[in-house]
Amino acid sequence: MIDEKSLLFHVKPFIRRFSLALFCLIMVAVFSALFPLIIQPVMDELFNAGGGEVTGKSRYIPELIKNLLRIDKEAMRFVLPQLLFLSFLGNAIFSFFSLYLMKTLGLKVVRNIRDRLYRNLVNQSIDFLSKAKTGDLVSRISNDIEKIKFAVSETLAVYVREAFTLVALLLVVFYQDWKMSLYSFVIVPVAAGLMFAFGKKVKKRGLQSQEAIAELSNFLTETVTGNKIVKAYNMEEFEIEKFAKLNQNHYKINSKIALLYSLAAPIMHIIGGLVAAIIITLGTQRIASGSMSPGQFFSFLTALFLMYNPLKRLSQANNDYQQGIAGFERIRYIINNTNPIKDKADAVEIKDIIGRIEFERVSFSYSSNIPVIKEVNFAVNPDEMIALVGASGSGKTTLMNLLTRFYEVEAGRILIDNRDIRDFTIKSLRDAIGLVTQDVFLFNDTVRNNIAYARKNYSLEEIKQSAEIARAADFIGQLPRGYDTVVGERGVFLSNGQRQRISIARAILKKPEVLIFDEATSSLDSESERLIQEAMVDVMKGRTTFVIAHRLSTIIEADKILVISKGEIKESGSHSRLLKKRGLYYSLYNLQFPEMDIIM
Repeated sequence: MIDEKSLLFHVKPFIRRFSLALFCLIMVAVFSALFPLIIQPVMDELFNAGGGEVTGKSRYIPELIKNLLRIDKEAMRFVLPQLLFLSFLGNAIFSFFSLYLMKTLGLKVVRNIRDRLYRNLVNQSIDFLSKAKTGDLVSRISNDIEKIKFAVSETLAVYVREAFTLVALLLVVFYQDWKMSLYSFVIVPVAAGLMFAFGKKVKKRGLQSQEAIAELSNFLTETVTGNKIVKAYNMEEFEIEKFAKLNQNHYKINSKIALLYSLAAPIMHIIGGLVAAIIITLGTQRIASGSMSPGQFFSFLTALFLMYNPLKRLSQANNDYQQGIAGFERIRYIINNTNPIKDKADAVEIKDIIGRIEFERVSFSYSSNIPVIKEVNFAVNPDEMIALVGASGSGKTTLMNLLTRFYEVEAGRILIDNRDIRDFTIKSLRDAIGLVTQDVFLFNDTVRNNIAYARKNYSLEEIKQSAEIARAADFIGQLPRGYDTVVGERGVFLSNGQRQRISIARAILKKPEVLIFDEATSSLDSESERLIQEAMVDVMKGRTTFVIAHRLSTIIEADKILVISKGEIKESGSHSRLLKKRGLYYSLYNLQFPEMDIIM
């Protein structure tokens, strides 16, 4: 049974196509072996053109042909060239079908692996994706996949075809003269040992090469994304030098692979030459002694020489296959890595949410030695607006990540309508929550499709209503193609405020029962902030809302403000109540508004 960890396991769904390809490959081997068999009576006919008779073992094949085709000796002279042509024709026809079937098999296998890889990648935990390098992931799904495609569509076909061809030719040489065959194959264990050694080294270097190209991809992605900073600090030459070092490392690894590839063929060539020299010496002696006919020797020698190419191709294929295996091992890491955050067996869908949310002694840490959230307790009533404030790194966003189950609580529990969120399916939980973040991500698509991202069924009227509430309708109307305008990669053709308002419209169209605004106005100009604050007021109506804010002016009207510091709630209450306490919130507010005492 083929292990799931094996690359060949992914061929199993296409076993019928592979079986048909296998039949064609076997037929290629049969027709390849037919040529040296037919060449024997052809050569004997030439050497005995003066009227000599073929005797001994040499007469078996001519007799077989005459009996099968029911022809006489005279007709043999016309039939034999046709049989030679038939061997070439059959080889060509079955080579075509085997090649096409194996190439399309490789494409199908790679399509399935790529689909599975992407599915697993998208379903990975936020923790996994935040630690992964973008360039490395892109390299795995593109470069490594191509190595696998080549291994399946090209290399596997070579393995099978050449292995069967070798077996068929072996039968021919042993049939013609088994004693000379034994002399010929004394050298085979040496060739096999060399192939294994080369393959092992190529696999090792192949892994290093894949990792090196992943580093290059990651560096390139980082440089392109951060190019504005590179230019602003005049660091072009520095980045060019860094890239050159990575590129040189990639070159060194691949030059070693090139050396191994380059050595493999000449060594096999030398081995083939040595065998040929031995056989010609022995053959001439056996012809002189009458032990074999010239046709037999020519057939033997032809089959032996024809074996050289399959051996050479197997050596090359072994190196290519090892590189494919190296790529598959890197991909298997993602395929076999499952998201630890899963639905319980008895999880149910959230329905008819009232909107009461409670955190009960919730604790969490990204690593075991650094607690980020420490026994947090608070409750939110339906339709309330709760603000979370505090310094960067205090744990505000982490609390919301736990609510959406981007991460799993380590201790305590989070309740929605008096039920643990782990009792609900992850999909229905996230369907019930709308998220608007500071770092807005828009797809390189139309405004319409970006707003409707979370909805399968929608009307243009619904999109326009969402845009109106989000204060986005005016600027969308001024775009070249309105709602059909493409916004560019990450929304590059729009301003920060415009991107944020589209993000809010997207959350509105989703119609969630719970809303999270995570620093939604922190990087905006005053006008954009005013518009978004107006939109937030409209959006919050009838929903339980969490607002994470550095700008305290955005959360003055909150029903409750939680002041977070080092993963703990230090203060809670309304804006006016917290100011009167003159505690941590008072200090934060006074930093932003030094004239606070006059206002108060």
